Amino acid sequence: MRLLLLNGNSNAALTAQMTEEARRILGQSVEVLSDTATESVPYIGSRRDCALAGAELVKLVEIHLAKDDRRYDAILLSCFGEPGIAAVREISPVPVVGMLESSLLTAQQLGGRFSILTPGERWPKMIEEVVYDLGLARRCLAIEAINIEDLKLPSQREEMHHRLAETLTRHQKRLNPDVTIIGGAAFAGLATSLPAQHNSRLVDCFEAAILQCQALMQLGGESTRIL
Repeated sequence: MRLLLLNGNSNAALTAQMTEEARRILGQSVEVLSDTATESVPYIGSRRDCALAGAELVKLVEIHLAKDDRRYDAILLSCFGEPGIAAVREISPVPVVGMLESSLLTAQQLGGRFSILTPGERWPKMIEEVVYDLGLARRCLAIEAINIEDLKLPSQREEMHHRLAETLTRHQKRLNPDVTIIGGAAFAGLATSLPAQHNSRLVDCFEAAILQCQALMQLGGESTRIL
């Protein structure tokens, strides 16, 4: 099976980090190929950024599907805001997975009430729209932003982890959610080392998306064999 991982942020180091994490999770059963939207922005943080990144991701998908005669089994848009996902799904012959949608669906399977921590001051309002569109607003306790705009990613990952851990502790004590989603490409792989409260689960948005890709690829393979 082959997964195409596309980073809408023009940060190749971040792409490399997520690719390594994807390969760790999936093991030898899935070949992970990745690419970066180099004409986008270093880290998506606004609607303008999403529009630019979405257009670049559509171009990347078209390029990869046209030049590679071996079929991909799934495409992962590894940006929490999922720029361009509807357009990519329109042109893709295989499942297209985004990190926000995947983590929201996972949160519903794990618990009743959820909250979200994400980098970027403008993200909460944009994420809120997706939560409403999916009919999950009544279960969402809060969407809280963490400022990491002054950090160089991913090289300052330790400081980012520190800020995330501090915010998470305060956040969970105040809201007591059943599930807290750790959302953002920069946060990929950090959830396992965070101090969750005993009665709350953490969902790493990247891990949720990777595992959903794996499930969809396996389902697609089973369907192909049955037909």
